[in-house]
Amino acid sequence: MSSNTKIVVLRSKELVYALVLLIVSVLIIMVAVSLFMPSENNPAAPSAPQNIGEEAPSGTDTTSFQELYVPGIYSSTLQLGNSNVELQITVDKNHINSISLANIDESIATLYPLMRPTLDELSAAILAEQSIENINYADENRYTSMLLMRAISETLDKARVSENADSPAGTIY
Repeated sequence: MSSNTKIVVLRSKELVYALVLLIVSVLIIMVAVSLFMPSENNPAAPSAPQNIGEEAPSGTDTTSFQELYVPGIYSSTLQLGNSNVELQITVDKNHINSISLANIDESIATLYPLMRPTLDELSAAILAEQSIENINYADENRYTSMLLMRAISETLDKARVSENADSPAGTIY
């Protein structure tokens, strides 16, 4: 009888170890899921599309005949990890003609796969509206959109006609 008891004790240890392992793995999965799921009561993570843009400076109405921009190619630098990516915007007197990324490595494109598609969406909306006001974007790429919109806004500020100077605020290439 004592040999039967030893077998039962040995099997019960295996069951205890299996249950502990199962509980620990369920806890790990729950923690991982909770880290990657957006919080519903977090005000920084709203579920509706966001509206980006600041108040328009006076004189930025695209229907007027005054010049809005100094024609040229303007750029801003985005710091992504250890690399820099250049955002270029081409403008003429009254229009934004193109928005693109330059000097983007394959490694950066791989590490940040939403950069190009998000910029393409934002660029299409901005070129259609000719303004960065009231540009909407989806929740799936809101942080990438916010980063790009900040860089676009800074770059367009460089291109804007300054009332007290004959030259633009930024560098023309």
